[in-house]
Amino acid sequence: MEVGGLKVASIVDRVDGPVNWTLERDVHVLYLYEAGSYHWLETWLDDRRTSLGDPLPGEMWLAPAGRRYHGEAKGGGVRYIEVEIPATRLVVAPDTRALAAHYDLTLAALVRALAAGDAAVADPLIAILAKTLEGMTVRAESAAVIPRINDLMVHIQTQLELSLTVEEMAAEAGMSVNSLIVHFARATGYTPAQYMLRQRLRRACWFLMNRPLSVAEIAFATGFSSHAHLCAIFRRKLGMSPGEWRRRHISAILPPAWEE
Repeated sequence: MEVGGLKVASIVDRVDGPVNWTLERDVHVLYLYEAGSYHWLETWLDDRRTSLGDPLPGEMWLAPAGRRYHGEAKGGGVRYIEVEIPATRLVVAPDTRALAAHYDLTLAALVRALAAGDAAVADPLIAILAKTLEGMTVRAESAAVIPRINDLMVHIQTQLELSLTVEEMAAEAGMSVNSLIVHFARATGYTPAQYMLRQRLRRACWFLMNRPLSVAEIAFATGFSSHAHLCAIFRRKLGMSPGEWRRRHISAILPPAWEE
């Protein structure tokens, strides 16, 4: 349906096995994940890997107009809200870093209100999105650096439960520590250490929503030093305890198709 000059739809997508898709549109497409899990999601913008790991409720991705957006999933099912934004209403500079697995409570609330038919939120939604993207412009990287960062993101994902130092990450990427920090931040918006912590937190959130494990067990499985360490990171980054996050999002698991 069209609301406030934007096209919006709530979609349930179920896939039985590995699937991939590519978008090259003349409109921007904003996705807000609401429930379910693909079991694995990997996204790319042009030749840059932008996210790894299962989508979480409230996370957003943007496929900018005129650019190649690619996704791969290993199966499962999700419910998400899709918003098409005309390129004339939102300018995305060519050197803008990808908006991927982005968590913003205000922006997510506006997307939900738009999906509920509130046309008054269209302009505020675009304004907040534009302001967010303004701070994500990056200097162009050399063709030699991009695949190193792409590969390092995969390596980090396989090491989340371990203590991977920045020196080890730099060696894996074939860079000096200082060079890695600069180039990785340009690509992702985070230092390697910050990115690893973020991915650990995302995995912990997925475990809380999908597995009947204790918080201490999840802390151990996701590389946090203790139950207390995980709780402290949750409160600092998400403003709540792991238990509260679990209670809020356990209902975000999609029921089987025959129950819908």
